[in-house]
Amino acid sequence: MHKRVVIVVAGALFALLAVIAAIVTDLLDREFPQAIGVQNRVGLDFSGSRLGDTAAFARLAELDARWALGLVKVAPDLVEDRDAQIFVGVNDSGLPAEFQWFGGGTTGKVVGPARLVNSYPNGSYLVTGDDTHLAEFLAVLGGDGVKVRQSAASVGESLEFVVQEGSFLAAVLAVFALIAAMALFWLSMKARGRALRVLGGSPSLRIQVQDLGGFLGALLISATVVTILASGYVGLVRDWVYVPVFLKALVGLEVAVIAASLLAAVAMSASAWPSATMLATRQPAVRSLRSAAVVIQALTFLLVVGAAGPAWAAYQNSAATAAEAAQWKRLADQVGLVFPIDMVSVEPRIGQMIKDAESVNAVAVSYTFEKDSHSLTSPVSLVNQRWLDLMASGSTLTPVPYSEVENTVVPALAPQFDLFARAGKTGAELLSGFQYLRPANGFKLPVAGGGGGNLQFSDDVLVAVMPSVHAAIDDSNLTSMVSTLNVMFTGLAPTQQLLARNGLDTPSLRVVYVAEDGILRAQFAAYVVWLLNLALVALAIAFAVSAGVSALITALLNAKRDFPLRVAGLSWARILQSRVAREVLVGVGLALAVLLVQRPDLGAILVAAGFGLVVVPLSHLITVRWCFVGVGRRRM
Repeated sequence: MHKRVVIVVAGALFALLAVIAAIVTDLLDREFPQAIGVQNRVGLDFSGSRLGDTAAFARLAELDARWALGLVKVAPDLVEDRDAQIFVGVNDSGLPAEFQWFGGGTTGKVVGPARLVNSYPNGSYLVTGDDTHLAEFLAVLGGDGVKVRQSAASVGESLEFVVQEGSFLAAVLAVFALIAAMALFWLSMKARGRALRVLGGSPSLRIQVQDLGGFLGALLISATVVTILASGYVGLVRDWVYVPVFLKALVGLEVAVIAASLLAAVAMSASAWPSATMLATRQPAVRSLRSAAVVIQALTFLLVVGAAGPAWAAYQNSAATAAEAAQWKRLADQVGLVFPIDMVSVEPRIGQMIKDAESVNAVAVSYTFEKDSHSLTSPVSLVNQRWLDLMASGSTLTPVPYSEVENTVVPALAPQFDLFARAGKTGAELLSGFQYLRPANGFKLPVAGGGGGNLQFSDDVLVAVMPSVHAAIDDSNLTSMVSTLNVMFTGLAPTQQLLARNGLDTPSLRVVYVAEDGILRAQFAAYVVWLLNLALVALAIAFAVSAGVSALITALLNAKRDFPLRVAGLSWARILQSRVAREVLVGVGLALAVLLVQRPDLGAILVAAGFGLVVVPLSHLITVRWCFVGVGRRRM
């Protein structure tokens, strides 16, 4: 019976390992898509090189063709599905137009080099072809001043990434705690037989080998069955190309867990070796395992409580990061202009283009002044209504009366706006005509940093809304803001039409999507949040099993006492109250110790402690009833 229990519970444990192996495989597949044969990933940064954007792509195409690297650039799908990625061939790659991810869901798409016309050369590239000359490729680019970084597909590194996430480390530790609890259960069920064999004179080494061999056999049966079923499922449902990676991850985890379980079993067996004295004095054979059971239960509960705060904080931080990063998706159809440094001659045409775009509500502006550099009490972001429509739709913004900024913000920023303003206007006059708002209810408004265009998320930023961008800022400063992507236009085709209408459709001026990198970060942040949802489940299972084993040993030790008390009419609550109260007090003490040391979120600790308060009494009630039936039927 106990062997079947171990096989079933170990099967659940190895199924959990299969889930972790699937996560590792999915993580590796997202970085190195196996369906298109990727084994290397290259990050390129051309910002410090002597190559312009057009020259950079020409250089990549030349080197890719020379060495048949099969380079494809990773980019978000800005047309059909903003949660998906596309892979843009530097040359015609010969890859399939679509492929399936290991994780299912969206379909990976491979498109031709025409998509690079509206993209930056900076970013991640995948090597789908021959990587024999990859080192030479990187050396040539390095000689051009390009910053390069290269990584190879590695199951070990993906597993390391998963383990380094605090919540997943807790889950992995829970797996080891669970297997230690199973070893304890096995030994507790074997305790009486071990004592009889000691009394019969069997050699100690033989007893150890037999018991550990039986335990190892049960684990291997479960591991083999789960491995076959899981790998078959991956091959049939996903694709057989993923099976080698999945097997590497799963078998590695299984070997580590089985080795740890054997070490735990040897340690507990040695510390609780049975003797003939136990039988002579009619002591229950499992008494020697009581200390180990208490220690494992206390450690798993401490692990649950100790991990609850950090895991919850990690989940909240990741969720907040994902929510913020997802704001980039609202800019998916926004484009910016990239042009040479010297654009003085076309500044009037840039200004007229912005005026035309503003007339059809197709230009968004955000430029943020930092509080430290302008003696402000909070950042001030200069925006137009189109920016708020994109980034604050459905969110709460509270009006700020002009009287509150008249003597603080206006004097601090008036000199700057004297430089911004068109002829005939002063900075103070401009600032007096703006509407002022602040985010409310904890909303963090995305605003673009001054001179960089990168999104910042702030709940205390003061928003200055311009009635008209073109009327407020002169052409020279507008051109400067366009070059730093603080001015964005809606739609690729409409923006190209605006350029043509204003005589700006020249080869030196490129239209690029502004949100590519941000959307890729948003996709990864959302993925991490999904992974963290699995974090505490394994810990909860481990604690429940260890509490059950500890309660079973306690029930076996007290079976001959509990039976007559129950027959005499005492309720189970009365019989169990002392042992449950003792464990609850210890649990409260451990929870308080964690609170004092970590000072985590109180709510997470209370939830974990409440879980323990439910599991402990239930474990004792179930095991004591089982022992009562066993004594009544003379099986104990």
